[in-house]
Amino acid sequence: MHSKLVVTAAIAAITAPCFAQDFIGISYNAATGATSRGSIAGSAGEVMTRVDGSELAGWGTQTPGSRTITSLFYVVQDQDALTTPGELFNIKLYPEDIANPGYPDLTAGVVYATGIVGPVATTGTPPVIAALAKITPPDVVGVGDSVPIQGGGDVFVSFELPASAGWATGVDGLSIHIVLGFAPNATFLTFDTPSFAQGITPPPSTALSNPSNSHGLYRIGAGAAAYSQRRHMNIDIAHPTSGGRALGITNQTSFTASNNPPPAGWGPAPGTGDFMSGVNPDVTTLGNPGRLDDIAMEYFRTGSGTGSLVVFLMEFNTSFAPELPISFFGFSGTGVACLNVIASTVIGIGFTAADEAWLVTAIPLAARPTISGLPVIQQAASLDSAGAIHASPCSKQLF
Repeated sequence: MHSKLVVTAAIAAITAPCFAQDFIGISYNAATGATSRGSIAGSAGEVMTRVDGSELAGWGTQTPGSRTITSLFYVVQDQDALTTPGELFNIKLYPEDIANPGYPDLTAGVVYATGIVGPVATTGTPPVIAALAKITPPDVVGVGDSVPIQGGGDVFVSFELPASAGWATGVDGLSIHIVLGFAPNATFLTFDTPSFAQGITPPPSTALSNPSNSHGLYRIGAGAAAYSQRRHMNIDIAHPTSGGRALGITNQTSFTASNNPPPAGWGPAPGTGDFMSGVNPDVTTLGNPGRLDDIAMEYFRTGSGTGSLVVFLMEFNTSFAPELPISFFGFSGTGVACLNVIASTVIGIGFTAADEAWLVTAIPLAARPTISGLPVIQQAASLDSAGAIHASPCSKQLF
């Protein structure tokens, strides 16, 4: 893991077949804290992020019984893109292992893309570069871009990286930008500390890391997958319907992207959609003195423009409701309902501006001591001019 970043292009994307799609919002106000190869060091291997099925639902529903990814946002870095330009890497998708919850089923991996060309530099000292990458995934929807929903519904996005003898000394090697959930040492200045729901800070060593305290994994060669200390790759997932993500609003100076208001270059909504405070905001200051996080829900749909009505819903529940298409309720539109229709409450309405809308929920000071450990689920939906409803994914946060 290296803290030195020289970024010439901060966004890498995989383009998709020609149908409407939006990013969910996992990378919304999620700042890169480092670039990393997990614990594979100079070996060939994989670094992964777990998209937890208990924290995110109602996405990638195009193929029944599966999660479909139409595009990926990520940032890949090469420590020496001049001497070893264009190193190749692959991307795989894994479903959850039913027999080992929270871990990937390594026998059921799906090849999403192969032979992706890494960064290329023509000049520079040092020639470190994080660059734009764009490829086309499989043309047949549901083949190569989808994994079955197994167990708790976790999905693992994996980057298969080549060996690099120069990684140990920081002179070469491909790596992926990550969001850090702690500061490994004083040289790492950007990190997001979640609540106690993800364990103590600093988190336990990699040897003791597991699905309860991290979303980032690694795999050396064809070995078993294991967890790294608290982190996840700075990725986002596009899927065939509207985007939308619950956000955690914090006052951290180590993660200003999550502040309210967001700093220049971030936002426009306040809060982060990452897998740290985005899913486990600290509302009580018990884990992090001085923290009094609030939450928000962000909605985005390409083409909704300005003035489309957006309804924001919330419920307090430990799990999502079964995913039911909007047509099940007699409406036209896109997306699925994954809140309990009876138990959920409309907490506000808004109108899109440049395809986006959001709603902030400020937590009363008097309520904070009583809500530690409380789960909350949010979803949003817009109404278009033809009367069709377009639902976002559902996000669960645990205080």
